[in-house]
Amino acid sequence: MIIEFILFSIGILGLIILYIVLAHLSARMGEGMGIPRYYLLYYLAILFLILTLPAGWSIHYTGEKDMEDILFTLLTIGNAAAIAASLKYWWWLKDEFWESINLGGKSNE
Repeated sequence: MIIEFILFSIGILGLIILYIVLAHLSARMGEGMGIPRYYLLYYLAILFLILTLPAGWSIHYTGEKDMEDILFTLLTIGNAAAIAASLKYWWWLKDEFWESINLGGKSNE
C-alpha cells in the first residue's frame, strides 16, 4: 500500500519536473519569438498536479473512493493545460519532423 503511494508520488513529481523544464524552455523561446506568455499554463498544470497529491493520499491511506473522481479531474485539467501550452510553443516541430521523414533522414547538402 505504501509502495503504491510512493510510486504515484514519484510519477506526479516526474511530470512536475518535466513541466518546469518545459516552462523554462518555452519562456526563453517565447521571448525570442515574441510569443505571448502561454508558458504560464505550465505553472497552472503544476499547481493542479500538486493538488493531486492530497487526493492520492486520501485514496491510498483512508480508502476513500470518492476522491478518485477529484484525482482524475485534477490530472485531466493539469495535463490539458500543459498540452495547450505545448501546442502553442512546440507545434512548429511537427513540420521539421515530417520534412526529415520525407527526405528519408538525408540532409540537403
